[in-house]
Amino acid sequence: MLPSTLTDLAGTWAGAETLSPSPWSPGGTAHGRHTSTAALDGTALLHDYTQERDGATTLSGHGVWLADADDTLAWFWFDSYGFVPPGPARGATPAAMEKTTPRGTQRARFDIIDNATLHHTIAVRLADAADFAPVAEARYARV
Repeated sequence: MLPSTLTDLAGTWAGAETLSPSPWSPGGTAHGRHTSTAALDGTALLHDYTQERDGATTLSGHGVWLADADDTLAWFWFDSYGFVPPGPARGATPAAMEKTTPRGTQRARFDIIDNATLHHTIAVRLADAADFAPVAEARYARV
C-alpha cells in the first residue's frame, strides 16, 4: 500500500503558477491542474497534469508514483516536452524528489498545507550550472 504522504496527494488540485524563464518556457504565469488517483490495488498513484495559458494547453504530463519496500518514493514522469526519462525522481517524501538526466538535476517539491492547499516547486541545475534555479512555483486549491 502507498504511504499517507502519497495518498494525501490524491484528488484534484488547481491554481495559479509562476514560471521562470528556462530552456523550456519563456516564463510568465499559467493555470495548472493536477489529478491523482490510486491504482493497481492501491500500490500506485497515477498523476495527470495540464497547464494552460490564455485558454490553450501548453503542457500536459502523466506521472506514476510508487513506493519501494523501504517506502522510498519513485515518481516516473512523462510530459509533452517529449524527453524520455532515464529513470524516476526519488525521495523520502513528495516534498523531496530529485532526479538527474543528461540535461541536469531537477528538484521537485509537493507540500500539502492544511489539507486544502498544494504548494509545488520545481528547481533545476542544468548540466553546466553550479547552482539550482527556480523553474516553477504554484499554489493549488483542492477542487
